[in-house]
Amino acid sequence: MPRGLRLSIRNAVLFAVVAAVFVGLYVTNPAPLARLGLSTQHTGFRLRPIEDIEPGAPPCRCLAGAEDVVVVMRTGATEIKDKLPVHFNTTMRCYPDTLIFSDYAEVFQGHQVYDALANVDARLKETNADFAHYLRLQLLGREGLSKDELHSETWESGPVGKNDNPGWRLDKWKFLPMVQETLKLRPDKKWYIFVEPDTYVVWSNMIQWLQTLDPTEASYYGSEVLIGIDVFAHGGSAFVLSNLAMHKGAGIYTSNPEEWHTRTAQHWAGDCILGTALVSAGVPFTWAWPMLQGGNPVELDWEDAKFERRLWCAPALSYHHFEAHDVEAMWAFEQQHILGLIGEMEKEKSTAALSFFGGTDTILRHSDVLRKYLMPDLMHERTDWTNMSPDLIEHSARIVKPIEERMEECKAICLAKRTCLQYAVSAIGCSTSTHFKTGRASIGVRSGWILPRVEHWTKSLDNCRRRGGWSVT
Repeated sequence: MPRGLRLSIRNAVLFAVVAAVFVGLYVTNPAPLARLGLSTQHTGFRLRPIEDIEPGAPPCRCLAGAEDVVVVMRTGATEIKDKLPVHFNTTMRCYPDTLIFSDYAEVFQGHQVYDALANVDARLKETNADFAHYLRLQLLGREGLSKDELHSETWESGPVGKNDNPGWRLDKWKFLPMVQETLKLRPDKKWYIFVEPDTYVVWSNMIQWLQTLDPTEASYYGSEVLIGIDVFAHGGSAFVLSNLAMHKGAGIYTSNPEEWHTRTAQHWAGDCILGTALVSAGVPFTWAWPMLQGGNPVELDWEDAKFERRLWCAPALSYHHFEAHDVEAMWAFEQQHILGLIGEMEKEKSTAALSFFGGTDTILRHSDVLRKYLMPDLMHERTDWTNMSPDLIEHSARIVKPIEERMEECKAICLAKRTCLQYAVSAIGCSTSTHFKTGRASIGVRSGWILPRVEHWTKSLDNCRRRGGWSVT
């Protein structure tokens, strides 16, 4: 995580005070925004009526367009204590409506958590080994879990998930029942956004994007994943269902639950089973990559592209594999982004302002996340940090030199290759890369970047920037 974006207690308090003062002024002094006439009349980046904004609300709550949206959080008892609390003070302050589903019903830190599996056939729970953890959880509660059942990792652990974790094996059973239970609780929402605790939704973009879609259609949007012949939305990247899609998905499940339970038992990915059910029910899957991402920005391939869609120029709707400090930092960054956009409204006047906020200038793209969120704190070198340079150039087994000398030699190797952007020295040796990554903390690794080359590289990717609007397939 970038050094400058770590939220200390002092910085968090300072940000909260600034945001509260701003919103307080916004609520008590409506004249500047009223002059612009932007309360409810325009699509894209819109503001809620001033009288509807709660005192002390964060900037994201000033945005209109989310009134008919519910965010559905899927978690589990093995991870809820480690992963969910950060959202209560960040992302969930933005969402006007949230449902939390787990494998254990409880009131957690003042928030109702629903059991997604409560109404699943009792015979299935008693006979399928995946539910042994669930039955013991209902008997002993979350505090009865052993240490080896708890986990807080955010990075993938294998090609077929985390089969050594009983909570993970149970997770695949939640998807279809969760859709059914969500409809019972929120039957009339236009849009349903499904997330995990290590998902980050770029809320200011998401609500702008949803306003460009038709909520009356049966729609299923996500970051595409392929298992066998099945293409479906990756659960960790967030996926979006319309009301009609929800009803169709719940309908095909409740009409023949035994079939879908059998399919789930034979598979390892619940998001794949849900996708299969939706397509079988007549809901087409629409690819929303690269807007929805399955990775953390620190690990993305910024040059990635599929067909004519390039990650660099695409709007950022979501990221995955976020730890608590990532959520805090990204959320603070997005609030600053929103404040900046609202500040632009104060500068603009009359039709010029309306034109600005009707265009794509309000969209936060992946390239903006790199430039404005990650790169400001990028240094020439960083200790106990890996930039994930993959190309091992020189093995260190036969080399006994001070780390400073090894870093200079590794840097020289990188400089000698015109396309090399970064390098790293670890116990295994010197590695370089022609691809840029900011990376993450890693004890015993020292990383470096050729900053002038990185700057030139980012500029070389900007040839598509102005064409980077909403894109789906």
